[in-house]
Amino acid sequence: MTDKIRTTVPQWRSSVPLYQHLGFQLDALDDGCSQVRLSFQPHLGNTRGDVHGGTVAAIIDAAMSQAVRSLVDTAMGVATMNMNINYLAPARGEIVCKGQVIKRGRSIMFTEAEVFGEDGALACRASGSYRILPKTVYAKKP
Repeated sequence: MTDKIRTTVPQWRSSVPLYQHLGFQLDALDDGCSQVRLSFQPHLGNTRGDVHGGTVAAIIDAAMSQAVRSLVDTAMGVATMNMNINYLAPARGEIVCKGQVIKRGRSIMFTEAEVFGEDGALACRASGSYRILPKTVYAKKP
């Protein structure tokens, strides 16, 4: 993956309550790339004290979807279609996830992400696809 991330103050492109609940911090977001950080808390871990795989999956989805959102108009919605996650090693301590759009289409974008543990070791690699939809699709029905 490339390090095309700029050093501007990033803003989330969507307001997902789960991101705040888990404590995700957006470090960078620009031109199809993102970086999301999570400080480890015991309630986010597994029985061994590592970051739980479900927590890792959540930060991967956040990073990849934000990378996609950085390329679409805010009037559009983004829906996860598929994620493939390869856990390579335990994720320990504060983790960082770098997401990137690798193929941009009109209605579907393909992404990749990597998760690094506090020691800088690669803990996980992932790929995903995201559907671009008008936000009206998400409107609540009576």
